[in-house]
Parts: sequence; C-alpha cells; structure tokens
Amino acid sequence: VQISFVLKNVWTDLDIKTIQEVIGGGNSKIFKVTTRDCDIALKIYPDLATDVRPRRTNEWLALSLTHEAKMQTPKPFATNEDLNWSLIEWYNGDVANGSDQVRLMQAVDFIRALTEVAKVSRTNTSIGFATEACLTPINVDTQIRNRLDCFRSIDDSDLQKFLEQVLVPNFNGSVKDARDLLKDGYESQLSSGLWTLSPSDFGLHNSIITSANDVVFYDFEYFGWDDPVKVTADFCLHPAMRLDLSSQRYWVGEMKALFAHDVEFELRLKALAPLYAIRWALIVLNEFRSDKLKNRLHAQSTIQLDIRKKQVEQLEKAKLMIANLDRSVF
Repeated sequence: VQISFVLKNVWTDLDIKTIQEVIGGGNSKIFKVTTRDCDIALKIYPDLATDVRPRRTNEWLALSLTHEAKMQTPKPFATNEDLNWSLIEWYNGDVANGSDQVRLMQAVDFIRALTEVAKVSRTNTSIGFATEACLTPINVDTQIRNRLDCFRSIDDSDLQKFLEQVLVPNFNGSVKDARDLLKDGYESQLSSGLWTLSPSDFGLHNSIITSANDVVFYDFEYFGWDDPVKVTADFCLHPAMRLDLSSQRYWVGEMKALFAHDVEFELRLKALAPLYAIRWALIVLNEFRSDKLKNRLHAQSTIQLDIRKKQVEQLEKAKLMIANLDRSVF
C-alpha cells in the first residue's frame, strides 16, 4: 500500500492497477507494476547510506545509452534520485540457456554493439568506471587481498581452512605467474583507447527470452568503463552461467576476434584469468559476510533464508572454482 501511495504521488500520470513484488536474487527489490497501458518494473535500489555504489545512476545511464543505440535492453521510463527508484520496461519470458548456441551468438552481438557505443562515448564524462573495474592488472590482485581481509575475522573453521590451505596458495602462485607474463604491464594502466563499456554483471543469466523469441539483457547496476579482458573472463566464470567448455571456447574465440586490435589482449587474458577465477571464488563466499547478507535480505525480505545451508553450498562452489583454475580455454 505504501509503495502504491508513493508511486501515485511521484509519477501522477501512472494509472496503476496492481503492484506485485517479484522474488529473486540480487540486491535490489523488484516490483511488477501493472498499469492501464503496460507493465513496468519498479526497481528499488539498496539504501545509499549502507551501499554507496551509484547503482541507480549507473543503470539509468546504461539503459539510456543502449536504448538510444537500439540494443536489446529494457526502455528506461522514469527515475527518482531522492527515492533511489527507477521505472523500467517490463518483459515477460524465460531465462536463456547458457549452452544455447543462438543465445551465445546474441550475447556476442550485444558486446559487439556495446563496443560501438563505447567508440562514440569516449568523451562522455558522465560515464564512470564499472564497479570494481580492473583497468590496471594489479587491480584484481588488490581486490582479492581486500576481499580476503574481510574474511579473516569470520569464525568458521571450514571457511578458514579453505582460504588458508587452498585459495591463498593458489592466489600467490597465480600472482607470480601473472607478473612473469606481464612484466611491467602488471602495474601499468590500460590505454583509455582500449577500454570498453561493460555491464560488469553480464551473462545469459541476466536475460529474458520474450514471447517473440527475442533476447533482452538487463541488470546494469555496475555499468562503466573496464578492461575487455575482465568482460571476457567474467562471462565464462560467472557461477550463474554454468557454461560447458565448448561454449566457453566459443565465447573466448569471439572476444579474441572482437578485441584483436588490442595486441596484448590474449596475453592479459592468459595471465589474469586465474586471478579472476579466484576473485569469483571469494564473491560466491559473500554469504559468510554479514555486510553482504544485508543486501540479500533487502532484495528477498519475504524469504526465510537458511543461511548455513547456503554457506555450505557456496563453499563447495568456491572449491570447484579453484580446482578448475588451469583451464586451457583462456
């Protein structure tokens, strides 16, 4: 009732019929708003007092740019800075299958189109860096160390055993290998002409297949400039994607071709892919962190989360990620 009241007072032209909360993952609350004319997604972002990342601003900019470029993303309808809310086009449909070759090709086409947007947006000062961008290779090294620091004080013997005996030794070895491969480039920022625009959390897990059999990509809260190597690695490594090796090879091959003008792209990918995998292993362990659980509960307030069960599941995922560090796909 309160949300309906606010909506009607802020966006007075909305003829609202129903409002329904959508239960799902992520950190923002989503509501399906049915109006006389169409269905709209209301997105309520996490409180900026507890999460300072400009999720709403990033997503609004991303959707504005991609919609203007006629890319397959939801149309942005309205946004409100004071509320930290946005209204976005709603799509009914199913999540795409990561092993579907046609959908993988469409994901490649999306990144290709985004590189064209990047070319004409170089001087757009409103575009910032993607969340946790890695425009200097050592950035991912630093991010891993910072994430490890957040886990040091957590009283969980299984977690600490995994970190100390498995993850940290692999991390140290991967840093040495990356430094050996990249030499001085490990601490040198990538030339801005080689940056690309990144959705950051990009994958078919964040897509909808519409009734017209079109694919629509969504969730651009972390949008901004980044190294295309990170875009490439993250698509393969994202735990929600579950890509088989054939699909991973296809994706990596297409990205190598797309970014062939970047003469050190393949070298950086080879050097940094294991570090991105370690970073992902730590991300999937966020259920152990009380600060990260607050965002989960914000998005899923009606769900009684079995925290311990989820932690055990995530720890197994992290172990598998480290076990697969040496994949030749990169």
